[in-house]
Amino acid sequence: MNPIEQATAKACCADLYQSELAYLLFGDTLHPGGLGLTNWLARMMDIQPGQWIADLASGGGASAQAVSQVFRCNVIGVEFGALSVAKAINRSHGAQGEGRAFFVQGDAEYIPLRLARFDVVLCECSMSLFSNKAAVVEQAVQLLKPGGVFGLSDVTLRPGTLPLELNGALGQLLCLPDALDVQGYADLLTNGGLDVVRQYDASREVVEIIENVESKLIAFRAWQTISRQGATEFGFLEQAPRVMQMLRRMVERGDLGYWLFVGRKPGGAK
Repeated sequence: MNPIEQATAKACCADLYQSELAYLLFGDTLHPGGLGLTNWLARMMDIQPGQWIADLASGGGASAQAVSQVFRCNVIGVEFGALSVAKAINRSHGAQGEGRAFFVQGDAEYIPLRLARFDVVLCECSMSLFSNKAAVVEQAVQLLKPGGVFGLSDVTLRPGTLPLELNGALGQLLCLPDALDVQGYADLLTNGGLDVVRQYDASREVVEIIENVESKLIAFRAWQTISRQGATEFGFLEQAPRVMQMLRRMVERGDLGYWLFVGRKPGGAK
């Protein structure tokens, strides 16, 4: 993929996650487990008060804001989508603990932050979307101080198990087409120069998010019927109930999951 194609793909992905559809299905947190699992990952990384954290692909800023408040640390969110950055900035201005969460527009493959200045780099449910995952890990490692940690959470997918129905917009929204398996993410961190120190299987959260999406789809379809609104923008959601059942079976078989990883950059105080 050439640079123009890469930029176009990133813009399309950002537009999808800024869309009304994404908010309809997932609300402010676009990943399984919501803010509860974000805080669990932060505990796995042993985030301390006053530390500096970079949150890659920070979206609307919900996770960055929550981590900054709960752990009393400083978070800089980096997000490609301009609308999401504006939303995050507005959120931080009105939030308790204002001044601890900051947001900039930027590309996670070319992060616009100072190198070797961060205690922690966080990437939630986004690595699966990047075409050049190794470049993102390389950038994250460069941001970290010696001994700093990289926290990754993402959808896991057994190779060759993705149904054709999920190669489109809905599959992209669910982070599926380019997801790796568990070993693939661990190898990604290791090959990037990190020592993988913790892994955690949070796959049960996938079932919960499927159930939440199903209930929202039922409510949305009922609203369409009552209001007699057309389904032009959300036409492919006609297939969604069948797709949700498909996803549920994939989780049951172990083909689809959600895992957390913590990698440590060598060096630092012993």
